[in-house]
Amino acid sequence: MIRMKSILIALAICSISLLSACGGNGEGNTQPSRTSNATQNTNEIGDKKEKTNAERFLEYAIKAADLRNFTETGDYAGIMNTLHDLYKKDIVNPYTEGNLIYVMNRTASYIDNKNMTVTRGLGVDCVVIDDYMTQLKDLDTSEVTYCVNPESKGMVFAFWFMDGVYIYEIDENGEKINEIKHFFEKEE
Repeated sequence: MIRMKSILIALAICSISLLSACGGNGEGNTQPSRTSNATQNTNEIGDKKEKTNAERFLEYAIKAADLRNFTETGDYAGIMNTLHDLYKKDIVNPYTEGNLIYVMNRTASYIDNKNMTVTRGLGVDCVVIDDYMTQLKDLDTSEVTYCVNPESKGMVFAFWFMDGVYIYEIDENGEKINEIKHFFEKEE
């Protein structure tokens, strides 16, 4: 008789443990709410595609163009200042851990310089082409060779033209990846 009672008590305890572990109908769940929220947030992060560094810089470019009303003013100097002001050092070179931005003012001839190497502390290099003639729509991006070499791996390069921005990253073999052509829309 005692043995039978022990078996019944053990079965009851196992059943209760299984029901509480499975969640039952939701009643009696003593798990703190912040723990379940943390699990939900982890799943949501896992479902979202992480942005590339080129996509992150495009967000800066669009915001800077809007803040400077670039399509109306053509304020290249202002764009350079605004990019520096907006940038939060959140674009990190995966190989060198560099996260700085370097924005320079050059002519279109500068985009043809494959042998150029850059500072290892940079995450983004933005070349502002302010010759007032070069347009992204006329550019053959396959001819852009600026810093396309293994020494520049992991960096983001952006070329700012009067009608848009061309962005790419460099992989470990010195090849362009994650290329983006973004055209600015003129306000009417």
